[in-house]
Amino acid sequence: MTRRRRLAFAVGVCAAVAAVAGARLDSSGAAAAPRVCREWFTDARYRAEIERVRPLVPKMKRAFGAPGLSIAIAANGELVWSESCGFADVRTRRRVARTTQFRIGSVSKPLTAALVARLAQNGTLDVDADVREYVTAFPRNRPRLTLRQLAGHLGGIRHYRGTEALNTRHYDSVTRSLSVFVHDPLVAPPGERFHYSSYGFNLLGAAAETASGAGYAAALRAHVLQPLRMNATALDGAARNRTRFYEVTSTRRAISAPRVDLSDRYPSGGLLSTAEDLVRFGIGVTNAAFVTPPSQSLLFTTQRTQAGAPTSYGFGFEVGDSPVGLVAGHTGNVVGGTAFVLIHPKTRVVVALTTNIGFVTAASPPDLRGAPEPPELAMPFIRSVSNAKE
Repeated sequence: MTRRRRLAFAVGVCAAVAAVAGARLDSSGAAAAPRVCREWFTDARYRAEIERVRPLVPKMKRAFGAPGLSIAIAANGELVWSESCGFADVRTRRRVARTTQFRIGSVSKPLTAALVARLAQNGTLDVDADVREYVTAFPRNRPRLTLRQLAGHLGGIRHYRGTEALNTRHYDSVTRSLSVFVHDPLVAPPGERFHYSSYGFNLLGAAAETASGAGYAAALRAHVLQPLRMNATALDGAARNRTRFYEVTSTRRAISAPRVDLSDRYPSGGLLSTAEDLVRFGIGVTNAAFVTPPSQSLLFTTQRTQAGAPTSYGFGFEVGDSPVGLVAGHTGNVVGGTAFVLIHPKTRVVVALTTNIGFVTAASPPDLRGAPEPPELAMPFIRSVSNAKE
């Protein structure tokens, strides 16, 4: 993800900004043609909470200006609400459906992290092993680098540079895609400092391929997608019900996104999904039957540099404290898509958003000041579940 905006947790405010814009905004910043949203599922037990947050969705639609978006929320480990707005294809007026697949960018990273955690908890892989035990392509003359460090952006692997985010070359496997960066110098010794790197997660995905004895897609499907019934989540090139993709321009309009091939980043930013599937994922990683308590601790505990400084990033998840306890999640922005997932493990409240617009090619990120943020959607449900447990 380029121009990445991290989840921030400070003084009770956790902000996951899905920074998007476009679709012919007028001079006032409002969308020129608001679209009617369609509700797919409502749990009557949370009717009051849903009614409280429902008005925020069209506000998000107007603020983002995205042609289409979907949102879903879980509470106490169950899907309680799902809604979509706008168009999957502006030209044909095809509306966003419940199963419309969106590019989720770096929200792919938590899925890869969960795959590795699942392989580790069944003894197939060791997160504290040197990456070279699984990825022979990684140079032997480098310092020791562990999978744990890779999943916490402490590996010293570089991020995208130049026009790499607009890749058009196809790679047959994650391992072959490593040739783009694997021989480049480290930006820092492993463990020395936090340096966000999608390529580091490609190494992590290649390690999962070796450990599982299967390709990345097959391993993810067997260990994460199928157990959680995430039937609408797939590699970008394998999706069958995907939206059209749009990018915002410097004049805040949505135009068709340029063609890109995401085979260079499947484990780090190349998946397509739905808001409901991302909610299923959030439910899954807070379920001890799917991810054991030690594995949950691995995912949701901030890593630290060698000097002991916390990074606010666990194992594939951005993490932080708030007045309601630990919150975890991730944002994602890729050509033609922006997404986020926000998880409150204690109440198993999950909020997920998917859109079909990105800002990778934009001259500058759009200004979303005043737009509703994920905590506004999550808090009524967190309070409801917490009160019910008291």
